[in-house]
Amino acid sequence: MTGKKITAIIAGAVLAAGAGVFLYWDNSYNFTTGPNGRTLNSNGYFADFENFNGKDSFEIQLEKGEKIHLDSHIEKGDADFKFFRKGENKGFSIRGIIDTDTDLTADESSRYVIEVKAKHAKGVINITFDENRKDKTVYGSNNVDIG
Repeated sequence: MTGKKITAIIAGAVLAAGAGVFLYWDNSYNFTTGPNGRTLNSNGYFADFENFNGKDSFEIQLEKGEKIHLDSHIEKGDADFKFFRKGENKGFSIRGIIDTDTDLTADESSRYVIEVKAKHAKGVINITFDENRKDKTVYGSNNVDIG
């Protein structure tokens, strides 16, 4: 084998390894807590993060007319928010939330899925539940410590 072939093989191997490491880093779940941490309880979901790469999801029962409130501030990276009835993958969604302050109302009595996805994001997401909602249970949390 010539020196050029060996160099090309080594360069190709280094390039493939680098691409593999990047893909792993880019798609692996990571949550580095900011100063105020992360909680999920009967009052809502709060996440203060230095680096969030992945998805948090959970479910709550809402009666028609009950609300949740989304307040977010994302400093860098990307974050998306979804709110939909369980069993239906359509509903309310915001792609690329940055500074969001909005109320969402249940259009019918049902269990609702709340999902937050982030890609190398830094910031704060606060979701508060209607304080008068009948069912205070939080169901099926994914990657979220229930406090």
